[in-house]
Amino acid sequence: MEGRRDTKQAEKDYLRRAAAGEWEKFKPFSPPGTNTLADSIPLMQDFAGALAILQPTPTDLILDLGAGACWCTDWLARLNLRTISVDIAHDMLRVGQSRVPPAARTRLAAGDMEQLPFASGVFDKAICLSALHHVPSIEKALGEIARVLTPGGSVLFSEPGAGHSERPGSVAATRDFGVLEQDILVDDFMAACQRAGFADVRLKPMSYVIAGFDLTHEQWEAWTRLARQRRPFRAWEKLWRAVLELVGAGKRDVLFEEAFAMNLVRLLRGAMEDHPVVVASKKAPGVAAGDALSAGIRLVDAPQRLSVRAGERFELTALISNRGQTPWPSGSASSTPGRVQLGIQLLDEQLRLADRDYQRVPLAGDVAPGASARLKCVCHAPGSAGRYALKLDLVMEGVTWFEPRGSTALTLPLQVDPA
Repeated sequence: MEGRRDTKQAEKDYLRRAAAGEWEKFKPFSPPGTNTLADSIPLMQDFAGALAILQPTPTDLILDLGAGACWCTDWLARLNLRTISVDIAHDMLRVGQSRVPPAARTRLAAGDMEQLPFASGVFDKAICLSALHHVPSIEKALGEIARVLTPGGSVLFSEPGAGHSERPGSVAATRDFGVLEQDILVDDFMAACQRAGFADVRLKPMSYVIAGFDLTHEQWEAWTRLARQRRPFRAWEKLWRAVLELVGAGKRDVLFEEAFAMNLVRLLRGAMEDHPVVVASKKAPGVAAGDALSAGIRLVDAPQRLSVRAGERFELTALISNRGQTPWPSGSASSTPGRVQLGIQLLDEQLRLADRDYQRVPLAGDVAPGASARLKCVCHAPGSAGRYALKLDLVMEGVTWFEPRGSTALTLPLQVDPA
């Protein structure tokens, strides 16, 4: 227990003892007059990869674990994502307060990952970039993280892997500052996630540039031909290559695919072992319920073609159904990020966009996946006579319209006669 207290106190004292204040103020960018590319590039890659994998929405509440001076929180806030940050070191959080937007400054919490200061089932997503390997009891921390996530929540860990504790920088940090530097070993860590209650645990191959791996143009063409092969020709070629393999022939041509595949497997395995990125989810994988944003839209008691006079007020009743996986928040104020509304666009006679924001119809309340809502739309016809069309689609404000995400919009022809 004494050793555990010592390493935690060392984390609290690290900023002062290491004189790392300038780096933490600018991280992951370089402080003036310095070159931190070797440290900055992996951090930026980790952040981009984490968001690509977690796919957070504006309605998610994200926990930034081991936030340090909150550079990750800063970037999440700039992407209009809701974040709460926790770190064991008060000094780090003070630096974080100076760099995050004002709205995020009240959402920084001092706390220990082995005993998180939050209620159970609060967070939709969590992100932990190179912080868990400093925690003495990783098992206890994983249990706490699972506790504070919602039943469908998930967390992404990006940590140093095998051999990290023996590298010169880690040895120096342990010797000079007393901090804990551990290896995160893939097999052990994934098993620990499962014991902590995560139903689905996946190791992610990251799309980093691996310096030791490349292809010539000819090798790329050979790989492309392999990908396009179909049965039964592929099976016959495998038999022929097996014969060549026995006598050690064809390494540069016929057996290129085998040699390339083994090289790729070894390089990827080494990269993933060196820097494991693991996503642990509390919900077991299952059959997808459809696209994340998908809507059914139909008009109630509406003609197939609407005819009105120029400037005339008219009404439509739309029945909308949430066919996706994501609840639609109605939002109590116009500034609520990610609120969903029915959007009506005005199209010209050639069905080209004339007015993207022709009309908005707010939801009366949140619409859960599988639920429906009836909306009354009050519109005014264009002031000029002619042929038009109305396109009805759902819009998540500040994020996206549903149609570009694969949902089907409804188009209604509109005839506008002279007033």
